[in-house]
Amino acid sequence: MSYCLNPNCRKNQNPQGNRFCQSCGSKLLLRERYRALRVIGQGGFGKTFLAEDEDKPSKPRCVIKQFLPQLQPSNSIQLAARLFEQEAVRLDDLGKHSQIPELLAHFEENGQLYLVQEFIDGENLLQELAQEGTFDETRIRQLLSSLLPVLQFVHEHQVIHRDIKPENIIRRRADRQLVVVDFGAAKFATGTALLQTGTVIGTPGYIAPEQGVGRADFTSDLYSLGVSCLKLILST
Repeated sequence: MSYCLNPNCRKNQNPQGNRFCQSCGSKLLLRERYRALRVIGQGGFGKTFLAEDEDKPSKPRCVIKQFLPQLQPSNSIQLAARLFEQEAVRLDDLGKHSQIPELLAHFEENGQLYLVQEFIDGENLLQELAQEGTFDETRIRQLLSSLLPVLQFVHEHQVIHRDIKPENIIRRRADRQLVVVDFGAAKFATGTALLQTGTVIGTPGYIAPEQGVGRADFTSDLYSLGVSCLKLILST
């Protein structure tokens, strides 16, 4: 199937080969190459789609993120737009790491902002917990050995993720490596930014106390990783 990205379309599903939506007439290929297949997530800033790149013979899978300001209260639209733009900048820099998705494209089309990034084929750790049960000490040690260097890399680039949790850690099927995803809540941690109180962003239950009052720093990600480990150990 092919999915129409027009937010106002009443019937988004289309046959795979279509180039225009049967319902609203919108083009189904972004930049004449990226075809959305289905919705795989929705958050405060927009929707996320599984997609394919038809510009390449193998039509590799990718992920499209669509910014939808209408999902935000009017007083939050500017903040949401800034965070969406910043995610593109962060991914462009951080995506050079093998355990962070690569940014493939960032553009505006038909009045909508889009990010296209590498698709990580695998299951997140919350799904793994549900299927395989709680983690033992050996698995937690392996997890920390894999993820602590990734967070060190992120922090060395002056970025705080701010939403580390099992759902945002995917075990890649091809090589079983853990990949950190969803940098939509991340912030640049310049010297002055660390001293300023900012917006409270993150997932309740995982955020550090200082992050809960808008003062996230590098250690906030470590706190969230620790809480994630407890979740995987205790399953509560």
